[in-house]
Amino acid sequence: MDNAIETENLSLSIGSFQLNKLQTSIPSGKMTGIVGPNGSGKSTLLKIIAKLLIQDQGHVTIDSQPSTNLNTKEFARLLAMMPQIKQSVPNLTVKELIAFGRSPYKKWFQTTLNEEDNEVIDWAMSVTGTRSHAKRLFHTLSGGEQQKVRIALALAQKTHILLLDEPTTYLDIAHQLDVMEMLEEINRTYQITVVMVLHELQQAAAYCDHLIAMKDGTISDEGPPKTLLNSHFLKKVYNIEARVSFEEEFPTIIPIKRRTIK
Repeated sequence: MDNAIETENLSLSIGSFQLNKLQTSIPSGKMTGIVGPNGSGKSTLLKIIAKLLIQDQGHVTIDSQPSTNLNTKEFARLLAMMPQIKQSVPNLTVKELIAFGRSPYKKWFQTTLNEEDNEVIDWAMSVTGTRSHAKRLFHTLSGGEQQKVRIALALAQKTHILLLDEPTTYLDIAHQLDVMEMLEEINRTYQITVVMVLHELQQAAAYCDHLIAMKDGTISDEGPPKTLLNSHFLKKVYNIEARVSFEEEFPTIIPIKRRTIK
């Protein structure tokens, strides 16, 4: 299987936190989840891959090309990232915001959208279900609708690799499922490699083909959910007692209560 992304001996120190010689491969055309406890380095790894942080040592390759050899526009045509964005964007319509995704294909002085730009933006809105909101101001949308617009913005870059940092955080359960099912459909239909940091381990089990588990700035384990997720893994990585059921098509995690209140 080809790899969309590879890291070799990635290390980075930020204050007292350290990433230690991370070496991993992310399969092309699959859904990969980066999981692990708070503070384990999940988002830091994603930001290094996205060139939002610069590692102290080590290398990242995108489609077998060293990321340091790619200029900003070349990189943005290969890989798009939807980061955590908590603040609203005032005075921009949904379409205007998504149009920023076309920047890698523009010269610095170009502001107008050509026919191809409009076709790609329309496609991005269509696959994310945001076309009906095109003329609405972004900040008037619900949290779930805003998240879909952010994903559409990343898709408008028309890359084959999509990174997402906690795409379901702050959403209710219905919107979480909506977002995860939408990402799965995008992956399966367009063979876009999806790499996401996830806090919800059950979502990772249900939707991801491949998991990278982090703990204390290192990669603890990686592999398919059905192989990786078991009681030993949950104790080692999360320090919790849990049963894992394989009665469904994906592992179901059942935590065991730590205390009984009488």
